[in-house]
Amino acid sequence: MHSIQEIGNTIRNQTLETDRSFHSWYQFVLGYPPHLVRYYIFKFGITSDHLILDPFCGTGTTNVECKKMNISSIGLEANLMAYFASMVKTTWDISISNTQEAFRDVISIAVKTFKQEGLDENVSLFVVPKNGRAINSIPCLTEEEIKILPKNFISPLPLKKVLILRESIRRVDDENARNLFLLALATLTVDYASNVAFGPEVYTKTPKKNVDVLDRFYQLVDKMICDLQAKLSDDSITKIIHGDARRMQDFLPNEEKHIDFVITSPPYPNEKDYTRTTRLESIILGLLTNKKELRELKEQLLRSNSRNIFVMDKDADYIRDFSSINRIADEIENRRLELRKTSGFEKMYQKIVRHYFGGMYRHLASLKPLLKPDARLAYVVGDQMSFFRTHIPTAKLLAEIAEQIGYGIEEIELWRTRMATATKTQIDENVLIIKSR
Repeated sequence: MHSIQEIGNTIRNQTLETDRSFHSWYQFVLGYPPHLVRYYIFKFGITSDHLILDPFCGTGTTNVECKKMNISSIGLEANLMAYFASMVKTTWDISISNTQEAFRDVISIAVKTFKQEGLDENVSLFVVPKNGRAINSIPCLTEEEIKILPKNFISPLPLKKVLILRESIRRVDDENARNLFLLALATLTVDYASNVAFGPEVYTKTPKKNVDVLDRFYQLVDKMICDLQAKLSDDSITKIIHGDARRMQDFLPNEEKHIDFVITSPPYPNEKDYTRTTRLESIILGLLTNKKELRELKEQLLRSNSRNIFVMDKDADYIRDFSSINRIADEIENRRLELRKTSGFEKMYQKIVRHYFGGMYRHLASLKPLLKPDARLAYVVGDQMSFFRTHIPTAKLLAEIAEQIGYGIEEIELWRTRMATATKTQIDENVLIIKSR
């Protein structure tokens, strides 16, 4: 087995072309690559007899890679869009013939509706079946949905086409096929139809007045079907659960002492709002429809940015006795006062640090009863300098927490270095490896 240090730093966090099947159906900009999961599967000696957990499974990188290797796994994810993506990407027991027939119907309905509405769209590639009527009532976003959609994330005409395609998909009776198409729609919306870009924060670029959504949708779904047709025989069991990783036993009550390994990457303490990163597709798919649902979603997430800190939060109470963490939080607050920064967001920076590590304390404590003796856990976490350039050695601090809870500390392995936006310096992204005992 090669060391991860033998992989060039610039490509360590990239999805290799050979890894794109299933993984490429929908990818999170802040996710980690499949080859990192494989590295730890081989390093830990994991086989098909074992059960792997990813308690912050995101878009399912760990679970998909396990499924490819015929290893059973569980994924837990609080973000609804990421949870949906993980669920769809690990659902392989799907009728190809039913999916292809439903695919033709969706295209038929969308093409006829586009023509009815006088929309300019390249449809020369499609042989449109006779079945399927055009949509009479053209869908639009509700006032509540518009309120939670950031300004200029998508232009009016591409949005209209996306919503027509969504309505065409919703008419599909087969749930697995419908979910497959909805995930393709999510990918199409963000990567092709929207004005959204990531670099590393979410921002808007030059508005797109018009896009040909059907051709891109066709390509995405065709690739999905090809991946499903080419899949190897798989006897593994994959379970994806929507839930808060700070309360593991609430979601895995029947898995006591069953988990052999954990491979995961929790959010880092920074100013990245994970709900904003997935906001557009969450609204398009109907996963978020109003401010109340958005707040409820944020309340389930690990506290890692100022936009999901709430007055009633108590996670900081769990790390009151950790002087190293509180010293960093105090340093951030003192730096804020020195710089005379007075915005509400900046005042929360020190709270983020305390609540983040308090939340991770809750996670590790609630996870421990679910682990087999000598279970090994790998946490991919990055150091941070987002808060007034104060260095946060994330892996080191989490190791202190884990040791206090009763885990054994094996090592902190350097995964890669990355550029810190605030300081333009290279900081470490590590893998903390701990062991239950």
